[in-house]
Amino acid sequence: MANSIIYGKYPVKNSLLAKRLPNRVLLNKEHPDQEIILQCKKLNVPYQLVDNKELDRLSEYHNHQGCLASLKEFEFSKLEEIIKNDDSNHIIVVLDGIQDPVNFGSIIRTSVAFSVDGIIIADKNQVSVTPTVRKIATGAEELVSICKVPSLINAVKELKRNNYWIVSSAGEGETSYTDIDYKGKFVIVIGSEGDGVSKLLRKVSDYVASIPLHGKVKALNASIAAAIFLAKVSESQTKE
Repeated sequence: MANSIIYGKYPVKNSLLAKRLPNRVLLNKEHPDQEIILQCKKLNVPYQLVDNKELDRLSEYHNHQGCLASLKEFEFSKLEEIIKNDDSNHIIVVLDGIQDPVNFGSIIRTSVAFSVDGIIIADKNQVSVTPTVRKIATGAEELVSICKVPSLINAVKELKRNNYWIVSSAGEGETSYTDIDYKGKFVIVIGSEGDGVSKLLRKVSDYVASIPLHGKVKALNASIAAAIFLAKVSESQTKE
């Protein structure tokens, strides 16, 4: 049950815009969100007015903002579904060991904002698409293909066979992320804050790129690093 619950106004509202509509919406009977009620009626999504204690219980006492939605279990895409066969611009994000749900949710949201075509995660040592991830992503997880694989290294090798360029983010990378021409098919690999991108993934990468930092802070969290890389990739790919 827990894995099918999302909570918070924006995640619930965005779920009503997605392809997979909620099974049911629960709202605080004291102050129900009228916009959500209208959308539920329009889409024939069942909704129920309940007391705040029930919302607290179902959200495991997180900040639900007076609304919850029950969804079917998240459906992951297959790797072959996100691989592009031609040479047009394409962006895939690979996440190596992201265990913080806030970072993962933020990366999903940023990926959708910059028109990423797919996100690849491992089935181990990686947070999955949990209720917290969905809350941070505010429904963006329904707008981008997310693929879970048993081996990131094998997935990246398959992408290389399909003519993708692989760029791993690392603070010690000798290439600046701004010095890469991102026209074409690119994979951006983002590692965890603690361990970064694994040595094996770096070894098969075409570039190990850094974000120059001139201030006193010498490291960025994963979601910020992803946003900086994706902003640059998007800028490069949308230029004439």
